Amino acid sequence: MIIPQGKTEFDPMKSKNDSLDEVYQEKKSKNFWAIFLIFLVLLLFVLLYFSISINNKTTQDLKNQLQQKDLEIENIKKQLNDLNLQKEEKSKVKKEEAVALTPADREYLYDKEFFKKHNMNTESNLNKLGYETVIHTHTLEKGMEHFELRPFAVKKTAYIIDLIKRQSKYEGFEKKFAYINGVNSLRAYKTIYEEHNWKDKNEYKTVTEFLKNYENVEQQKAGAYILTKKELENDYKIDYLKFVKSRHSTRNYKKEPLKIEDVKAAVEMAKYSASACNRQYIKLHYYPTGKMKDNVIKYALGKGGLYLDGVNTFIITFDVNGLTGAGERNQGYFNAGLYSTNLVNALHSLGIGTCFIQFANSVKEEDALKKMNDIPEYERIAVILFAGYYDEKSIFAVSPRKDVNELLIEHK
Repeated sequence: MIIPQGKTEFDPMKSKNDSLDEVYQEKKSKNFWAIFLIFLVLLLFVLLYFSISINNKTTQDLKNQLQQKDLEIENIKKQLNDLNLQKEEKSKVKKEEAVALTPADREYLYDKEFFKKHNMNTESNLNKLGYETVIHTHTLEKGMEHFELRPFAVKKTAYIIDLIKRQSKYEGFEKKFAYINGVNSLRAYKTIYEEHNWKDKNEYKTVTEFLKNYENVEQQKAGAYILTKKELENDYKIDYLKFVKSRHSTRNYKKEPLKIEDVKAAVEMAKYSASACNRQYIKLHYYPTGKMKDNVIKYALGKGGLYLDGVNTFIITFDVNGLTGAGERNQGYFNAGLYSTNLVNALHSLGIGTCFIQFANSVKEEDALKKMNDIPEYERIAVILFAGYYDEKSIFAVSPRKDVNELLIEHK
C-alpha cells in the first residue's frame, strides 16, 4: 500500500500503547503527590510530638523552678521571722538590763564602747599609724641602749619601713612627728651598723636602700646616747623637795591673761614627762578668754571658793587612737596624770599658780563640752586646770600630808 507523502500510517497498537503510558504517568504523578503529602503529614506529626515534648519538659522545669523559688521564699520568711524574734528578744533583754543598770554601770559601758571604737586596733588612719610607728621606733631605740651590741631588729626595721610607706598615702604626712621620727630612727640604726662594720648584713642593705629615697626628710636626733654620772649630777642636784613643797593649789590669781610665751615654755618642759613608748598622746587645750572659757568654767565641778576673775582655763585630754589592747584601757588617765603633774610644776617655775579641777562629770556632759570646745571625738577629758599669775598675796590650805611610813609599804 502506497502512503501519500507527508502522512503517517496509522498504527492501532502504537496508539494503544501511548494511551497506556499516559495513564501510567498520570497515576505515577498522583502516587508521588500522595506519598509526598503523607510524608509531610508524618513530618508535621513528628515535629508536633517533639514540640509538645519540649513544651512539657520546659513547663515541668518551670514548675520545678517555681517550687524551688517558693521553698527559698519560705526559708527567707522563716529566717526573717527568726531574726525578728531574736531582735525582739535582744530588745527585751536590753530593756531589762537598762532597768537594772545603775548610772555607774552606764558610765562603765560607755567607757568600754568608746575604747572599742577609737583604739589603735580599729580602722586605720594617719593618726593611728603615727602612734604605732612611734611604738616601734621606741622599741628600736631601746635595742640601741646596750653597751655590747650585736646585729638586731631585722623584722622590726622591715616593719617600720612598711609603716612609713603606709603613712605616705595620707595628705600632710611629711610634717608629722611619727614620720620624721621613723626615718631618723632608721638613720641611727644604719649608723650603728656602720660603726660596728655590719655592712654585709641584709637588714643594713635594706635600710640603706630605703633611706636613699628619704634624704630630704628633716634631721632629728634619734637612737641612744651615753651620759656620765657627773654629767647627770650637774642637772639633778637641785633642792627638789623645797620646790615641790612651795607649789600649792592656788585659788586667787592676778587679773591678767597668761602670756602665750609662758604657756609654751611650760608645755616645752611638760612634754618631757614619761610617756608610754614615747607615744605622747596627751593634749593640752587652752582657753584664755571667750565663750569656750565660759564653757569650761560652767562644767568645772568643785570650783567653789575660787576667784575666777583672773583665771585661765585648760583641758587636759588623752587620744584613745594612741592606745592598743584591753590592757591599756586605763593607760590614758595614768599618762594624763604624769603629764599634768609636770605641767603644774613647770607653770609654778614660771610664777604661775594652778588648781586641778577633777573631771568627775557624766559622759553626757563630757560629750557636750567636747563638742562646744572643739575637742576631737576620739579624745577623752582627763582633768580641767585653772591657772593664773600669782597675785601679790595668795592664801593656801595647809593640807597636811601623811607620814612617809604610812605611805611606804616595804616588803621584805
